[in-house]
Amino acid sequence: MRKSKWLICSILSLALPASQLFASGLQLGVTLPVLIKGKDPEGVHGYRGIIWYQPQSLIWPRFEIYFTGGFGHWWAHGAKTARSLNIYSVAPVFRLYFKRYTYFSPFAEASIGASYLSRTHFSDRNLGIHYSFQDELGIGTTIGKDKRFYVTLSALHYSNGSMASMNAGITVPLVLNVGYRFS
Repeated sequence: MRKSKWLICSILSLALPASQLFASGLQLGVTLPVLIKGKDPEGVHGYRGIIWYQPQSLIWPRFEIYFTGGFGHWWAHGAKTARSLNIYSVAPVFRLYFKRYTYFSPFAEASIGASYLSRTHFSDRNLGIHYSFQDELGIGTTIGKDKRFYVTLSALHYSNGSMASMNAGITVPLVLNVGYRFS
């Protein structure tokens, strides 16, 4: 676990040494989302890896803001062309806790961020341009006395927001996210 903590610190901070990050109360974690149900395009499958960080100053009793960086690889079974797509994203996440209990704390999350798509076509969809917005809404809970583990169910959507004439988008209505907080 200690090696993972230092690796993530190195990735997230080129300017500050990792020891200064943790001394300042910064929290780091990883999330592994698993696609449960894809919708647009038909037959979409994929995975994402997410690292996140949260400054201590953005934690309040019932509300938190943290920041994510992610990589996703998507593919469409049955597609004749443009069968796969990589997506790189960064986004703030707003988390509202309903109630904090000793061993779990249920919450709702919302996020909108920027993403880069490795191609402008995916399966039968014309995504328009390489740049897109990543929108995600979810509900979940932290688990354990230290609240280091968490799970969420979320809906995920990529769209260029009509910045281009073509805006087919990608919709994933059900994603299971499993995460761990290092500090």
